Amino acid sequence: MTYVNLARARVYGDLIKESKTIRGIFKVRSGMTTTNGAEASSSSATVHVHPEDFDGTLDIVGNGIVYNGADYEITGITEGRNFDTNEVEHYTLTLERANVAQNGSQREIEDEFV
Repeated sequence: MTYVNLARARVYGDLIKESKTIRGIFKVRSGMTTTNGAEASSSSATVHVHPEDFDGTLDIVGNGIVYNGADYEITGITEGRNFDTNEVEHYTLTLERANVAQNGSQREIEDEFV
């Protein structure tokens, strides 16, 4: 899976400042919900990642994850701590389907960072 660090609100779209391969466990849940007799599909995704992949930086909400060709925006982050040692063992990233890492006119890639 690939982590994508974005600079938002550019004239030609979002700028990919950095992308790197990270390790983690990706989970996606999907199903149907019924509200007032109308059915709608729902899905949510999370990924458990190693803290060392982010060098202690937790300012990653709004950036992206690309997994199996699908793009996701990071909408939340929580720490998974070991209660005995109080060390952070993993981060759980909450993801929402998005259009993160396209090439062409919607994305501009800085070669020095990719």
